[in-house]
Amino acid sequence: MSRAFRLGLAWLRTSRQSVSIYCVGAIAGVTVYYLYNDQRIASRRQQLIKRRKELQLDTTKSHEQYRFSSLNIGGRFVNPFDTWRDKTLWDFVRWLCTRTSGNGLPKDMDELDRTLPVVTPHFALLNALSRSANVRPHGGAGDSVEYAEYPDPSELDPRSTVTATWLGQSTCFVQMDGLNILTDPIFKRRTVFSWLGPERLRPVPCQLEDLPRPDIVLVSHNHFDHLDSDVVRQLGNTVTWYVPLGLRDWFARRGIYKVKELDWWQESEYTDADTGRNFRIISTPAQHWSGRNGLDSNSSLWTGFLVKGANSSVFHCGDTGYCPAFKEIGAKYGPVSLAILPIGSYEPRWYMCHQHIDPDDAVRIHQDVQARNSIGVHWGTFMMSDEHYLAPPRDLATACAKYGVLDGLFVAPQFGKTRLYFS
Repeated sequence: MSRAFRLGLAWLRTSRQSVSIYCVGAIAGVTVYYLYNDQRIASRRQQLIKRRKELQLDTTKSHEQYRFSSLNIGGRFVNPFDTWRDKTLWDFVRWLCTRTSGNGLPKDMDELDRTLPVVTPHFALLNALSRSANVRPHGGAGDSVEYAEYPDPSELDPRSTVTATWLGQSTCFVQMDGLNILTDPIFKRRTVFSWLGPERLRPVPCQLEDLPRPDIVLVSHNHFDHLDSDVVRQLGNTVTWYVPLGLRDWFARRGIYKVKELDWWQESEYTDADTGRNFRIISTPAQHWSGRNGLDSNSSLWTGFLVKGANSSVFHCGDTGYCPAFKEIGAKYGPVSLAILPIGSYEPRWYMCHQHIDPDDAVRIHQDVQARNSIGVHWGTFMMSDEHYLAPPRDLATACAKYGVLDGLFVAPQFGKTRLYFS
């Protein structure tokens, strides 16, 4: 073995130029292959979209199975919408070269505290609406001035009460009909590792262990800012994970097997073991993409989730560009008690519009899915786009006025504040 190693080392010393040529050739070959494959998939995608439209026009066949169903080509999921456009490497370079910096962030931390305050969640309320097995003691919660006008938690009926506590990005702790739901969990200071990725503008309002234990977790896609591997390890198999098609293996490699993998329009039933209440968890279409590294791009699907109970329903949109599927969701499952909709990471529009809605699009989705109330998330947490850090709530107010949405029905909540709704 040592002799072979010495011979290999000697060859490298005498063939450095050849090695360099081989490396350049290999990189060029791989690049050409990926560019060709991307072009082939894009061409096939257009053909299949055209074919689906023809099938929908054929009145002799049921088009339900073709309308906005997921699409996989050569092991990669693609968007089946005309409103989607794949980004090229040139698009990305152009954005990097032309993007603005700073996002208007103040250098004074006191100013940031004033403009983006962090509120303590109403733990007393959250515990009161949880099953006894899920309650975690937490002193002094809910006594602050932010909750002075809230009713006594002991007087509320979990079957007719919905709460939503935004914890940053798309992470929300939601309660409906006595069910505890956690969405797209991330509690890290940075998106990827403790030392890598965009950093939070504001501290997380609380830690996972401060909240009542969730019953289910909804994961819309596998991007780092929507799926925190630390949370996965912490919760493990104590909860039921609902994930899009193709993501179950990622959990299995980490020893997590209590996973329900759903395709668009597929449903799964969850039964509360203590109360016997049944809930329908429905995967809904979205326009986005997936991947945690350059090798797994679009190997798993992206999705929204609708949770329907006996008295209320919650729609977790996840990341998306605007597409016609939302009207279909509203027609099929509306009205919705509460919608959780992204309103940030949308500038510049020429680059972001296909993958991230802006507040104007969010209000249209609010109306499409027939939401009674909505909260705007995915803003003010990790700055990964060009808009001013306070633009999302301002643009949301403008869009609500434009489309005639009454004050208070669609809000950009404060970090950590528990909002209360009645079904």
